[in-house]
Amino acid sequence: MALDRFIQTSLNAGEMAERMAGRIDFQKYFNGLSIMVNAIPLKQGGAEKRPGTEFVAQAKSRCRLFSFEFSVEDTVIIEAGDLYMRFFTEAGQVQITEPITDTDFVLLSTYKWYESASGFDEWYCALPDGSNPDIDEPDKFYEQSILLDEGIVGSLNRGEWAFADNDSLGFNTIYTRLTLRA
Repeated sequence: MALDRFIQTSLNAGEMAERMAGRIDFQKYFNGLSIMVNAIPLKQGGAEKRPGTEFVAQAKSRCRLFSFEFSVEDTVIIEAGDLYMRFFTEAGQVQITEPITDTDFVLLSTYKWYESASGFDEWYCALPDGSNPDIDEPDKFYEQSILLDEGIVGSLNRGEWAFADNDSLGFNTIYTRLTLRA
């Protein structure tokens, strides 16, 4: 008895449901698969290997992993363990080396960052109601443990900060343009 061989030249229908088995009257039947493992069908007909994962770092201890998506371009994986947190981005790893104290939580909950009217991705610090945070000009400013350069408010480049009143707020405060989307 002769063997019939079928050459499948297109896979762009993807995986077919089990209930579609044997439905040769369905137009996409001959372009589908019962199971596609580690591949993604392409519109053009073929398939490509799915993206894999990459080993970045060994966990420090027993921990939990959380995914945080700030925007489409900015995603962060957070490793939270006993008295430590590590942050992983495309650029690499940032680690908080000092223990988190009650004072840190007070500072985090006391201030809020508002988007400045002067430009995209430029932010200023104020109290949650938008009023004067009553802070002094700092000598240095850090974003995720990275020292930022001092710039000119209203025309800050990525990774720069300034202390001024650019939005007619009636008080001076910290302005920054974040580096995450660099």
